[in-house]
Amino acid sequence: MGGKSKAIDVSNRRQMFIDHRFIARCDGVELNVNPPMLHRPVVTAERPWEAGWMHYACLVQESNALKLWYGCHPPSEDGELGPEYFCYATSGDGVRWERPSLGLVEYMGSKDNNILPLSGSMVFIDPKAPPHQRFKMLRSKASEDLEQAGLYIAYSADGIHWKEHPQRVLPHLPDTQNQVFYDSHLGKYVAYLRSWAPLRKVVRAQMDDVLQPWPYDQSFKPVKPWGEKYPPVPTHELPTAISYDQLDPPETDIYTPAVSVYPWAQDVYLAFPSIYCHFPDPPKGRWRNDGLLEIQLAVSRDGMSFERPDRRRAYIPLGLRGEPQGGSLYMVPGLARMGDEVYHYYVAYAHSHGEYVGFRELRGIGAIYLAVQRLDGFISADAAYTGGWLETPPIIFSGCRLELNLDCGATGHTLVELLDAGCTPIEGFTAEEADPIRGNHLHYTVTWQGRNDVSRLAGRVIRLRFTMRNAKLYAFQFLP
Repeated sequence: MGGKSKAIDVSNRRQMFIDHRFIARCDGVELNVNPPMLHRPVVTAERPWEAGWMHYACLVQESNALKLWYGCHPPSEDGELGPEYFCYATSGDGVRWERPSLGLVEYMGSKDNNILPLSGSMVFIDPKAPPHQRFKMLRSKASEDLEQAGLYIAYSADGIHWKEHPQRVLPHLPDTQNQVFYDSHLGKYVAYLRSWAPLRKVVRAQMDDVLQPWPYDQSFKPVKPWGEKYPPVPTHELPTAISYDQLDPPETDIYTPAVSVYPWAQDVYLAFPSIYCHFPDPPKGRWRNDGLLEIQLAVSRDGMSFERPDRRRAYIPLGLRGEPQGGSLYMVPGLARMGDEVYHYYVAYAHSHGEYVGFRELRGIGAIYLAVQRLDGFISADAAYTGGWLETPPIIFSGCRLELNLDCGATGHTLVELLDAGCTPIEGFTAEEADPIRGNHLHYTVTWQGRNDVSRLAGRVIRLRFTMRNAKLYAFQFLP
């Protein structure tokens, strides 16, 4: 029984190689981040109210419908930054987006637009809420009345008609795309917010009721970087979830969280923070608060602390300087599954963070782009061209066949061996009996001399051993 207690119960859930949880020993194998395929922009400044600056957005998939909320700042009459509008769009295929005429907000004498009456930074579907509060929105309210300024929640039955809940949930005002959602794994609401400690990081709050004040450590003295008459920003009041460290260049911020629970595998949280590497401020630099931003990948098993794997190479890298994606990139929170692909989105700008100050006119800045990832494909355990192997820690499963998501290409192959708790090959499932796997597969059923039934091993402590050559292993799952 002691062996069973130490084994990982994978049940019949999909398991991904986002970290070393399922790598007890290996040789010639390493974890690598796999950037997505980048596609053309799907939402651009086509309407007058979008003609200034398009910015932070969030995505929700509801059945086969995709819903997008995004912000834009149309230019004022003098060409400067105008008021912020929060807009709504829908799509059936994730590529063609429609802007419904909502008739809610007047713009230039007409209500024929997709502008919402309230703006926010994050929208999510709340499975715990009554129907009239099914959609929730996180809002920032700036005010010189410090009893009113801070974070609020609005709710809606349809994601279009909103009502703000009167209770302030946090007296701090982080100035970025903060987010909150219901984490079904924990049965709690969680929020990811910007903090300054001293550079920008991501902190995490957890609560039972998203509409009531969120818990935080009130022993820290409030920090007000914008002056005493403005609300404080979070510093150390909440635990850190994603942070810069000694591996990052000096003056590097973790700028936005963009955290998603990956619902198609067990215990997988993915974050896509924008990493902001600062340029020197004037007079050495040209602009204040300037620098370039790329999107990296951070992973977690519990959503509480994240690591950035694979030498922190960009998940979505900058384009050429001066081109539309050459200055600043921000991931849109939310993942959509379209068949065996994962669609997610990012906002891209040609300019660096502070460079827009020098623009004479704000016209059509930024666009929302589509990125397409293979199902489970964010990180893989990769075997060298000359070969390698990995062995899992002890596991217990339920089911009768083993399915893999892997890519062996044209020159690679994979053999799967099942071992007992003492690492001895199990008769009928040895490497010598394993049928070689070749090619690229999303749902490959493993066989040994043509047999795929592993049900006699269900409930026993076993290990998996993968012997690979020039192959990428993304995930495994035991199925009925």
